[in-house]
Amino acid sequence: MLLQLVPPFEDYYKPSKELLAAVNTALFLQRPLLLSGEPGTGKTECANFVARQLKKAYPGNFRNAKALRFNTKSVSQSTDLFYGYDAVAHFGDKSNRLKESFITFNSLGIALLCTQAPKDEWSRFHNYQAEVFDKKPSFGSVVLIDEIDKAPRDFPNDLLSELEKPPFKFSIKEMADLEIAQNAEMPIFIIITSNNEKGLPDAFLRRCVFHHINFPDSAALADIVKANLGLENLYIEPAITKFLELRNKNIAKKPATSELIDWIACLAHKDLLKDDLVKWRSADTAYKQKITETLGILAKSKTDFETLSSEIGG
Repeated sequence: MLLQLVPPFEDYYKPSKELLAAVNTALFLQRPLLLSGEPGTGKTECANFVARQLKKAYPGNFRNAKALRFNTKSVSQSTDLFYGYDAVAHFGDKSNRLKESFITFNSLGIALLCTQAPKDEWSRFHNYQAEVFDKKPSFGSVVLIDEIDKAPRDFPNDLLSELEKPPFKFSIKEMADLEIAQNAEMPIFIIITSNNEKGLPDAFLRRCVFHHINFPDSAALADIVKANLGLENLYIEPAITKFLELRNKNIAKKPATSELIDWIACLAHKDLLKDDLVKWRSADTAYKQKITETLGILAKSKTDFETLSSEIGG
């Protein structure tokens, strides 16, 4: 089936037109969407946004308002997307439980199982009852493979055959290669995030729709802050201007949108969103001290904190 997201969206997440176009292109082509961008620009939350919107637009095909998330690790293998087998616990088991009791389905495996009607025989697997059966399956999902940069070099290449084109399937080798396949009538949309910490193989990139999320401009940041905090204040825009000034200083880790939201929430709580914020350098010492006390939200090292404090001190 053809899936598309059509604005307007009543949502705290505010995708750019370019990001929305990339999402819709990936949905149309049934390809994974690969998102890059510096930490905190909304890559991970984009997957949850897509899950919410698909559930709203296609309630018969999507029921989860949140993406099924796989956190990539330095030791991850492609099979870990689907399931894990605790061989150590099985070896030490004294109660002669079935092998299925030591097999746990992971994000993409859960998504595939959720496309199928419930099966009692699968309840022998460790988490099938809680993660699939109790949710009355037969629906599609959004799956997030987060921070693929952390995985070993072979991980993206191993994914090629797994994510070539739906319907997806996987085998459980510990169960005489038991195969579980996606019901093609129930879509699975895969979003992969990257922090650009290392290059990804060309063959892998060719199979993805790519989009780089740029850091939002001041107008977009104002929309994001207001949507997340439900806050109307004349000094939100000046606060964002000051945030961008501080962000552009020579600091090692630049604060992201999540830190901006926290910072403005803190400024509002401490009653610091006022005219003194506009007259940054001419504000009195007490006001500057209170602003300085909030900089731990933006600075993540002693050096960065001193740099920003010096800027506040003027």
